[in-house]
Amino acid sequence: MKIGFIAMSGVRAHNEALNEIGLTFPGFVERRKVIASLPSLSLLTLAALTPSRHEAQYLEIEDIRAKPELPRDFDLVAISTFTAQVYDAYQVADAYRSLGIPVVMGGLHVSVLPGEALEHCDSVVIGEAEPLWSSLIEDWERGQLKPRYMREPYGSYNLADAPIPRYELLDPDKYNRLTVQTSRGCPHKCNFCASSILLTPRYKLKPVPNVIAEIRAIKQVWSRPFVEFADDNSFVQRAHYKELLRELRKEEIRWFTETDVSVAQDAELLGLMRESGCKQVLIGLESPTRQGIDGIELNANFTTRHFLCRRTFDYCSTGFILKLM
Repeated sequence: MKIGFIAMSGVRAHNEALNEIGLTFPGFVERRKVIASLPSLSLLTLAALTPSRHEAQYLEIEDIRAKPELPRDFDLVAISTFTAQVYDAYQVADAYRSLGIPVVMGGLHVSVLPGEALEHCDSVVIGEAEPLWSSLIEDWERGQLKPRYMREPYGSYNLADAPIPRYELLDPDKYNRLTVQTSRGCPHKCNFCASSILLTPRYKLKPVPNVIAEIRAIKQVWSRPFVEFADDNSFVQRAHYKELLRELRKEEIRWFTETDVSVAQDAELLGLMRESGCKQVLIGLESPTRQGIDGIELNANFTTRHFLCRRTFDYCSTGFILKLM
């Protein structure tokens, strides 16, 4: 049987209500190819966890929109979405269900509002999908899909068990970056953060050899790739990441990631980042004032404690990109 993995990639750059009052997004549509050209790492990982007796096909929503009609040769459809694309995702799910094809949905929005999502699909995956996928597939094969799949204890999946995502399902010409996850969660608890809190209650790391194996799998489809490390906060555990960066030096790749401002305090780490191919780092600065960030981090007020070292950088009120070119 055949499973369609449909990614709702991209960013919604259109809002009718805002347009009606004269607010627009100049240049945003043109920029979307740069800022939103990423495949769904979660769906590629689930495809890798799918038994070989089933065929897997990966599609972006734009692939579907480019076709004269909805691809119908699926026995099961899996859709992952963020809140910004959820209404489009619901339309796709409704269309497939009208054809009698069962639909499974997951992602941050679905994990928070599973009841809403179940109005448009047959099953929802709440939280981390990797430890649930094999059970879901077995239930589907028996024609006994459950409405909800959630693991207890919540967030207990070990990243050492994660398979290499099926990058070979991608057309690399469609993307300017491919993603690798080296960690999940964050030891900090910022009150605006979604994924760290919703997907896992604790910070966890993927072993260095596993990360390097994924990098090499990407290089099989893209000889000199640009990699985005899909982490909430890279470099938190310095010894681990210094080991990873020393291994990355051998791979001759270019990469980007997100981290916090404390990297400015570690000259050795900054040197390894440059040597291993780092081209950009995104650091969020939620406010230019101490008062504005006081209390944002709920565990130990981390952002306030590190406020003084922010003078190392030029920054704006929402964040900056440090280029190591």
